[in-house]
Amino acid sequence: MEGWRKELIDHPAFVESVYKDIPRLPVSVLSMVSSRFGIAEVVDFNPSGDSSEKNIPWATISRAVLARDNYMCRLCGKTSLSPIDNSKNYNRVHFEVEVHHIVPRKNKGSDSFRNLVTLCEECHHRTFSNNYAGVPVSVRRDLFSYERRIEFVFPPDNNSSYEGDKKIGLVLDHERIFDPDEHLYRVMPLSGAKLKVSLASLTIDQYRDVLSEIIRYNSVKDYATLTANVSGKETAVRVLIDADDTPLI
Repeated sequence: MEGWRKELIDHPAFVESVYKDIPRLPVSVLSMVSSRFGIAEVVDFNPSGDSSEKNIPWATISRAVLARDNYMCRLCGKTSLSPIDNSKNYNRVHFEVEVHHIVPRKNKGSDSFRNLVTLCEECHHRTFSNNYAGVPVSVRRDLFSYERRIEFVFPPDNNSSYEGDKKIGLVLDHERIFDPDEHLYRVMPLSGAKLKVSLASLTIDQYRDVLSEIIRYNSVKDYATLTANVSGKETAVRVLIDADDTPLI
């Protein structure tokens, strides 16, 4: 590996994460939760969590997070309902999902949307393995992990030498909008929009090779996962993001 690539290997965009691999929620869902609970700013969780002091009362934020995440585990998609066997509370149900603090409260993690995510009981329990409470669920790395494919969206100014097959996709709920202050176009969330992009199915090694080249000429903060229509199917796609958390697509 070349020297400059050795220096980049610790860059966040090289680091695989089960939380970063979860597709971000569309703005329409966030707006719905905002209206339902009367909360001005509803955002998706941050894979790194949040330690700010801007907390919302737990009784409100926990219900809002469950609604935001559609009462489903954001990691495995599990959702289960069961009635509470109590004549006094006959109209209540138990959701086998729980609201998880990415940064634990004991480590000054906040009760904020950015620090909370819905997990099923099994996935939540796995976050407590090895006494590292609150850390992201660990991923077992084996031969098959490195053979998996990543649907990677190339930035418009693609500086990689990748010459493999590419395809066209439509990133949902995003649009390229002109920013008069910066005098340039920026990709912004927009409910119902579809942004045409170029992507390819890459192995992890191919992704790292492509990233090593792109990152030399672009300001890349990390990667994130969005939802795109690819060949008529909704697909999780990986995009690079800049310092403002703006997708480079």
